[in-house]
Amino acid sequence: MTSLDDLTLLQWFVSGDATLEANQSLRIQPANKARQLLGRKGALLAIAYDASTPPCIEVRRHTDYTDVLHQVLVDHHFLPIGQGLDSQVLCYAHHPIPQGYRVNYAAARQLWKQWWLHSSRRGNRPLQLDLLVLASGQWYPIRDIAINSGTLYVDTLRGENVYHGDDLVAWLEKEPCEEGDKTCFWAPPPAQAAPTPTAKPPLAVGTVPVRVPAPAPPPPPPMPVAPAPQASVDPTLAPVVYALDGKVYIQTAVGVVVVEGKELKAYKSLRQAAIAPDRPATVAIVGQRPR
Repeated sequence: MTSLDDLTLLQWFVSGDATLEANQSLRIQPANKARQLLGRKGALLAIAYDASTPPCIEVRRHTDYTDVLHQVLVDHHFLPIGQGLDSQVLCYAHHPIPQGYRVNYAAARQLWKQWWLHSSRRGNRPLQLDLLVLASGQWYPIRDIAINSGTLYVDTLRGENVYHGDDLVAWLEKEPCEEGDKTCFWAPPPAQAAPTPTAKPPLAVGTVPVRVPAPAPPPPPPMPVAPAPQASVDPTLAPVVYALDGKVYIQTAVGVVVVEGKELKAYKSLRQAAIAPDRPATVAIVGQRPR
């Protein structure tokens, strides 16, 4: 039977998947509504309180497993919240980490430095969403950080957190966008060149070529239509004679006389004008002048 490695046993202890397990170096065992992680010779390394709200784990400082246990706890969303009643014990509580953020755990002055760098780039945004801190068990963005005599006053939407410059603080920092998360813009596909016509293959020997009929000649253009002859009237006769649509209208004492025919002319003459026999004309008397 293959023995469990230390890292797997630590992960089971933090996740709660093991209540009674052991290998040559570590041992997990229940104890009074809690689970204990013991090292060689029964040295107490950590205690897990699964029934508490939120679940918490106390880790003893300065052991051979303190650093690796810290990383395993952070990977399972257990964050350090301060020391316990014993100064040699560091308390971790379970707080889910939002997607897209990573955990930082360092001195409070490092939080102020990061906030200052981010605030100089945030522009006119009233809240900084790049950095989040715990307040009343929830993650909140930082509104402002003030420093007075080495003490940091971190202002959030749920109140103010106070830290000394050397206090170890856990906060979340937004991860930089990866290459796959960048916004993609649609671009039209490149234009394809028009296909070049391919040469026709030569006719095989003995193949009879097909005669293509010559195209029919285009029809001749239509002949221009001569305009219809118009009647002409001497301008001096305008008060009594006028022409309209090839007809001559004459104002007489009995009414308007309409003269129809071809190539009509109206002009003054010293003698009475006669209608030529080869040019038939029609005379009609109407009651009034057409409008």
